[in-house]
This record gives sequence, C-alpha cells and structure tokens, in this order.
Amino acid sequence: MLRAAMLVLGFLLTGPAGAETLLHLSESARVMVRPDELVATLRAEATAATAAEAQAQVNTAMAGATALARGTAGVSVATGSYSVWAQTPPRDLGRPGTRQDWRASQTLTLRGSDGAVLVTLVGTLQQRGLAVSQLGWQVAGETARLARAEATKQALGGLRARAEEAARILGLRFDSFRDVRLDAARPQPGPMPRLMLAGSASAAPPPTAEAEEVAVEASVGADVVLK
Repeated sequence: MLRAAMLVLGFLLTGPAGAETLLHLSESARVMVRPDELVATLRAEATAATAAEAQAQVNTAMAGATALARGTAGVSVATGSYSVWAQTPPRDLGRPGTRQDWRASQTLTLRGSDGAVLVTLVGTLQQRGLAVSQLGWQVAGETARLARAEATKQALGGLRARAEEAARILGLRFDSFRDVRLDAARPQPGPMPRLMLAGSASAAPPPTAEAEEVAVEASVGADVVLK
C-alpha cells in the first residue's frame, strides 16, 4: 500500500469542556491486478487501379476475417472505420500524365479473455493479409471496479488508523469523520506487450502478448474530529 498523508491541525474552541481538534487527513492505497482482457486491432488494406476494386478486396478480406473471428469462442468482434483515398505511386510523382492508385482500409477490433486463443486468431488473420495496428492487455471493467473498491477500503482503513494514531499522540480520542472525499483513479497501463508481426504466410508465428500487473489506486480524504 502506498500511503500519503497530509496533516493540518486546527482548533475549534467551543469552551473548555467542548474543545474540538480538527484534522485534515488524506490517505491512498494501491492494488495490483493482472489485466484480463486482450484487445487486438487489425487492418484490412488494398491498393488497386480503381476505388471499386480496392473496396472489393477489402470487403472480401473483412468478410472472411469477421466470419472466422465470430466462429472463435470467447472472442467479441467489432468493425471500425472504413477509408478510401487516391494516391500517386512514388515512382510516378512529378511525371506528366501521372496516374493515381486507390487505397481502401478498414479496421477490425477483437477482444477476449483467453490470450492463447486470441493471439492464435490474430496470427491466422495476419497470414491472411491483415496488419496488426495494436495488441495489448487491459483490465476489464468489472475487474477494475472490484480493484477500486478494495483500494478504497484499504485507504479508508489507513485513514482511520492515522486518525487514531494522531489522537493518541495528541492525548485525545477519535470522535468522527466530517466531509469524507473519495477519489478512485483509473488503472495505470502497463508496458506494451512484445508484438511479433507476420512475415510470410508459411513461416510466421502468431504474435506474442504477455500481460503484466498494473496498479489500481484510490485516494480518500476527510476532516477528522478529535476530542
């Protein structure tokens, strides 16, 4: 647990018998969790003499890729942005009567909790000509929520312990909390996994994606009344 506390001491005097000491305390806690959802973003791309031909190639590649992905247990599938644009081949730049090629591209996002299954699928799609834009582990929503709840619980426990410790040092007793503030941070991303891109369809292994624990933090603050 990482703990950071700031102590500001003030006195609220309501008479000799009713003196109160007000402390402003803050505390933080960190919980380490292992990412449990692997996310891959791939692209189907094609270049052709006409826009229609480039789009047809991309459409065919995406149809096969989505069919294969939807048939893989535990993998969710979503298609992303679709782009078509004209470009001049580098060898023809500046030449009279320069022709233009057409390029088309669409993204495909895959998610799954079984890393071995997903990286095998990604490797198959690489061999079919799709390019990997991103591959990495993240903390699933429910896992992050539970980790934040645990970090908050630990931070609150630390806050109470510091309040009681301060009371003992000052020769007082802990009475109550006022104006309690909770601030849960989002999981911090870990290092990007090693990513091995495909070479030839016959020899390329699937990519490698190794998860590493990330921190989920929570901070709490409160005004503490001592008597």
